[in-house]
Amino acid sequence: MNELYKLILVDDEDDVRGRILNKISDESGFTVVGKAGNGFDALELIEELQPHVVITDIKMPFINGIELARIIRRDYPTTKIAFISGYDEFEYAREAIELNVVSYLMKPITSSDIDDFLMRLKTSLDEEFDFLHNTQSLEVRYRKSIPILINSYLNNFIQKTELHIEDVRKLQTYGLDLEDGNYIVGSISITQGTELEEPKLFIKTLNDKVFKNYDVFINFLTPDNVVFIIKDPILKSSKEIDLKLFEVLKYAEQYRNMTIQFGVSKVFHTFTDFPKAYLQSEQALVHSKYYNVGRIVYYEDVEDIKTSNILINDLDINDFTNQLKYGQEKDIKQSLERMLVPYQSAKDVLVDYRLFNIKITNTLIDFSSSLGVNLNDIYEQDLLETMPSHKFSAGFVDFIVEIALRIRESNRKTQVNKTERIIQEATHYIDQNFANSTLSLEVLSEELNISISYLSMLFSKMEGISFNKYLIKLRMEKAKELLKFTNEKIVNIASLCGYKEVYYFSHSFKKYTGISPKEFRNNGK
Repeated sequence: MNELYKLILVDDEDDVRGRILNKISDESGFTVVGKAGNGFDALELIEELQPHVVITDIKMPFINGIELARIIRRDYPTTKIAFISGYDEFEYAREAIELNVVSYLMKPITSSDIDDFLMRLKTSLDEEFDFLHNTQSLEVRYRKSIPILINSYLNNFIQKTELHIEDVRKLQTYGLDLEDGNYIVGSISITQGTELEEPKLFIKTLNDKVFKNYDVFINFLTPDNVVFIIKDPILKSSKEIDLKLFEVLKYAEQYRNMTIQFGVSKVFHTFTDFPKAYLQSEQALVHSKYYNVGRIVYYEDVEDIKTSNILINDLDINDFTNQLKYGQEKDIKQSLERMLVPYQSAKDVLVDYRLFNIKITNTLIDFSSSLGVNLNDIYEQDLLETMPSHKFSAGFVDFIVEIALRIRESNRKTQVNKTERIIQEATHYIDQNFANSTLSLEVLSEELNISISYLSMLFSKMEGISFNKYLIKLRMEKAKELLKFTNEKIVNIASLCGYKEVYYFSHSFKKYTGISPKEFRNNGK
């Protein structure tokens, strides 16, 4: 590392701090950005300065080094900890191995001890820094992540109605040949054998083996299926791969007792048409699942089949669900309209809208349940019975969008109320228990039955300050009140404000007000 490592030194003995400070120069690789005589002051410095290393004595007033190390490991996990320890404390210090202590400096301290200590500490930090910043290591990890990134992009692309050239270029950056050519998309559904561990992974690996000789073969997983993309000049028709598909089917059947079904798109020539081809494969797969047309179905064979029901494929439902969760009002509306457009202008087909309504209603119920919202509080009537009365009129889509927005708004109010209630309970508990010297963020989180990190985040967000600063402010203001309006002894006031030791109370009070408790009392009177 070219820059110096930032270090905070914590020890209540001035001479120990002095000896270490005298040995820390630029040549050592460290710079001391702060020093403290006790653990409380050290925590404030750590929060402000974000050091690489904290060197701390084990035995100190108020917070010992072991407890300080525990807090650092919890709140600042990337900060390294080194201990200063006496010989008779060594066994005690060894119990802190789980705290990731990187080095020890044993008392009595000599100059050679400090030189060796700093050298070992810098070596440890350099090794970690090199690991995190080594270009070759990062390159290897990046290469390993490419299949995951491709899988993520393709799952995102199948949610779209069409791709743009910029979308294609994103995938091409990972070395894929996606220039114009002859493409096919296939979807594979596993209908038997799903009790096996990772059945989709087995099919994906089997595909890699069977289709390995094609110019381009891309294999990825969706939440429900295995999807593949093939590009090769020989693909004049989707049925060119029939024998290969049958090979995959028989391998799965004979070696894993798995029943699988295929839906295959028509041949297309520009990768921007991928979402359309994927939809074709899904529609062919629907016929494979629900019609007696075999386990390998080509879209070109079924595209002219007319049905009387509105067929909502999983892609449409997934898109609608995603828009309910993350989309704007216009996105929800467009998702619904895309599903309805093919049927609103359909001729010579009797359209039965009940199946559509059932699926949309179920999706809305699932959405509200996932948010903990009671749909009866949103819409008092029977939603399924009410929806058919719209019959795809102009207000039909608006009706569904309104229900979705009501669910969202109800959830938003619930979350706000829940957050406010937690903070109210937290501040009330602090107000009632601030005199307890053991009061801490851990105690409060246990009392409220929520995690420490979540409570800390809520407290800072809602109150504008950290828990510790809120508690100190409350205690100090109470102390000022008692000093000004009562004749209680200062030692008693310290106890009433949650401080076991009057010295630390005085130390904290002076830090908060700028004067000692005695001076404050005298000035007030």
